[in-house]
Amino acid sequence: MKQNSKSLLVLVALSLLLSGARTPQQLVSQKPEAPIVSVTSEKLKGSVVRIVGLLGTKLQRGSGFFVARDKIVTNIHVVSHPGPIFAKLVNKETVWAVEGVTAYDVRNDLVVLKITGEGTPLPLGDSDAVRRGETISVVGFPRGRTYKVVTGTVLNTRNSDKRIRTTADTVTGNSGGPLLNSKGQVIGIHVARDEAIPSNALKALLSQSTQAEPIEQWHKRELIRAYAYFMLGKTKFTAKDYDNAMIDLDKAIQLNPEFIYAYYARGIAKSELGDYNEAIADYDRYIELNSGDAEAYYRRGQAKKALGQHDAAQVDFQKAKALDPNVGK
Repeated sequence: MKQNSKSLLVLVALSLLLSGARTPQQLVSQKPEAPIVSVTSEKLKGSVVRIVGLLGTKLQRGSGFFVARDKIVTNIHVVSHPGPIFAKLVNKETVWAVEGVTAYDVRNDLVVLKITGEGTPLPLGDSDAVRRGETISVVGFPRGRTYKVVTGTVLNTRNSDKRIRTTADTVTGNSGGPLLNSKGQVIGIHVARDEAIPSNALKALLSQSTQAEPIEQWHKRELIRAYAYFMLGKTKFTAKDYDNAMIDLDKAIQLNPEFIYAYYARGIAKSELGDYNEAIADYDRYIELNSGDAEAYYRRGQAKKALGQHDAAQVDFQKAKALDPNVGK
């Protein structure tokens, strides 16, 4: 009974947070499939959603957008922790519950969610056509609160994983939001810092969509549990609690031995604690799986320099600069 009461309170609290007044409700529509509209118009607000779930005992906030009438896409790390997940448009009072998962891509941190509502899907562009210096916009809910559009330009596209790097000023909460070109097409999905997952990865994922798997069942998958531990570790890392962060990152790697970003985060944590040899081992593994990241070479070089391995450090610094002349600035 206590567990049921707790679950009900969580549902109500999240609903009130999102809507300010209403509890989650199912939106039943008899209208034909929503048309794709120009995302340069006010109608963009009918496509981008704020997403709220739980991360331990805290709220986990992010962004997402419609890719079909009743489906939204976001990052796995936004919705990986067990518990109910809700979505809401900025221009509607209705709060929608997430019913299940129709497709997901662990490597690219993408998940397609079926929800109990309907919105307007955004058009997908060709991320292979993105060029350096191109003007872009990132749409979402920074810090999980106010709807905001920020602009910037493309810095480059990383060769190893095709992630698009931009100058847009983004923060926590933008994760899962669309990266748009000047034509209003989605060319990426914001994932971290200055990076976005290429839209062509999303196109491939949408072609694999199947019947929705219940969200509770999906949360039990080992690869998804790895993301949940990863996010707990990142939260502790941000608070500079590096020892406990590494405990969660260790669990993430145990569940997914190819979780490259967990190796990277753990390497940074070990460097902060002065364990440079172990940090280098984690950077080695990360670079083995993702060889085009300039910052990884730069950080490994710093660890080697701290150990007095100056020649080896210089090799890493040169590699980092070759990949990104602005690395370390």
